[in-house]
This record gives sequence, C-alpha cells and structure tokens, in this order.
Amino acid sequence: MGSKYRGENDNLKSHITTLRIVVGILILFCILFWMSANKAREVQRLFIPPDLRAGATVTLNEIPVTSAYSFAVSIFQYLNTWLEDGAKDYPARVGELAAYLSPSYQQWLKEDIIRRSNRGELDRRTRTVTLINEMAYDDHRVDILNENNFIVWLDLRITETHRGVPIKSVDIRYPIRVVRSNVSPEFNPWGLMLDGFQENPTRITSTVKQQ
Repeated sequence: MGSKYRGENDNLKSHITTLRIVVGILILFCILFWMSANKAREVQRLFIPPDLRAGATVTLNEIPVTSAYSFAVSIFQYLNTWLEDGAKDYPARVGELAAYLSPSYQQWLKEDIIRRSNRGELDRRTRTVTLINEMAYDDHRVDILNENNFIVWLDLRITETHRGVPIKSVDIRYPIRVVRSNVSPEFNPWGLMLDGFQENPTRITSTVKQQ
C-alpha cells in the first residue's frame, strides 16, 4: 500500500513539474509576443518623392531631399499666410501646426508674435508667401547635414497689406532647418518638423537671384 501511494505521489510530482515547464514556456511565448507587438508598433515610414515622373528608388525610413523641400515649402507658407488679421491668424497658425514645429521653434514663434505685436506689425495685417518665379526645387536648395537634419533654402516673396492697403512686397531667402520627427503619424504624417532658421534670412537682390 505504501509503495502504491509513493508511486502516485511521484506521478503527481512529475505531473506538477511538467505543468510548471509548460507554464514557463507559455510565459516565455507571451513575453516574446509582447516584444514583437511593441516592435511592430514602431513607426516605419516610406517617404515618396513628390515628382515620380522620372521614377524613384526609395528606402524605408530614408528622407529624400525633395520631401524635405516640399515639407518646408508647405508648412512655412501656411504658417505665414494671414488672410484677415495677423494678430489672430499668426498665433492660430502656430497652434494648428504645433505637431510640425519643434519645441524650440514654437517658442521662438511665440516670442516673435509678442515682438511684432508690440511694434504694431500684426493688427489688421494680412500676409501671403509665394515661391519666386523660376525658383522652384533644385539640388542646391537642400543641404544634407545628416540623415535626420537638413537645411532648406527657400526663396519667397512676402506680400503684406494693412487694412487693405499694400505695404510690403519683398523677396527673402530663408535658410530653414528641417528635422526628423518622432511624433505619431496620426498627428504628423510627414515625419518631419521645422526647427527654425540656420542663420538670419536675407533680402534677395537681382544679383543674388541670378546665382
């Protein structure tokens, strides 16, 4: 009888050991699945150049210079388009574009709003920004600092009115920093941000335009 009980006890211990091994394996699989799921959630972006007429070779997570340029044009133009009243439109644009502006550039813009407001440069002022004729994309318009950082040179015409009266039409060259962004694609599908100016913008003269 004792031998029988000892046999059953050994079988029970063996069964418990087997169950522990199975549970351990299941836990290991759960950990691996969790790690794989987290890895799958990491954002992988494929940047498609704006002009595909000549074809293109693209690499996952590689930012084409044409995408950096197009992004800078689109965001900077919208940021500087005040259709009714700069005192309202300028701060509104900064808020709307928050996901496309680096924190340091947002801070600079907020300070710029205060500066312009104190000088009376926003109240009832409108502004539009357009690319200067025949100064669209060219390879020399984007400097590659590294795979995550670019300098985009935009030649733009700034046109302003105050209470409906034209007061400014000037051509400016803006050296704009464009950086890679980790913001969720839900908020920033470009995967890029404007990061302010590399150096002070300069007025474009006829001599500069010919370069």
